[in-house]
Amino acid sequence: MKARYRILAIVEGQGEERAVPVLLRRWFRHRRYHNFETPDLAIRASGAGALKCAHDADEDLGIESYVERAAAERPDGILVLLDADDECLDRAKTARKGLGPELRDRARAIAKHIPIEVVVADREYEAWFLAGLSALRKAGKVPPGAPFKLDKIETIRDCKKPIRSLLGRPYEPTTDQPDFTLALPFTSAMSIRSRSYRRLLKALDALTRAARAGRANN
Repeated sequence: MKARYRILAIVEGQGEERAVPVLLRRWFRHRRYHNFETPDLAIRASGAGALKCAHDADEDLGIESYVERAAAERPDGILVLLDADDECLDRAKTARKGLGPELRDRARAIAKHIPIEVVVADREYEAWFLAGLSALRKAGKVPPGAPFKLDKIETIRDCKKPIRSLLGRPYEPTTDQPDFTLALPFTSAMSIRSRSYRRLLKALDALTRAARAGRANN
């Protein structure tokens, strides 16, 4: 029996530590990639900004440090997912390379033999919950209520605030993120509402193709 393909995730937030593996496993099932797997916990960086900052091996800072840790486990692929916060908007005003491509280049330079994709959620992972609100309501994750204006979701700063309002209770990332992720849809409508979610789905396609190709060439 052939060994299953193993994809590791690297994230910054406590909520994403459990939520992103949930998302990956759901997407594998959605695509019927039954020979792909990921651990229950993603590799979590040591705080917000720890992946974006310059590499400092002694302080475990920079995307390079976490890619090295993941590469030591000899995975078939690595997905790095982080929040853009305001950085993508700031870069749009300058001639600097986009955050995602810059981090992807840095990551691939450290582990040239492993397929790596970097996805930046614009502005936050929680923006995807707002984009998928109808699915979350249908699944009973969010109470029914007034329609939420769905255009320009990725321009919202602090998406947790409208989520708290929709829930009518405090939002708890460590428990709500994995739970809400169970209801995120893999639809064209969702991709239209969120460009960064669309980039995620394209990155997963590319990553799984590259993982298969890498195994075939060894």
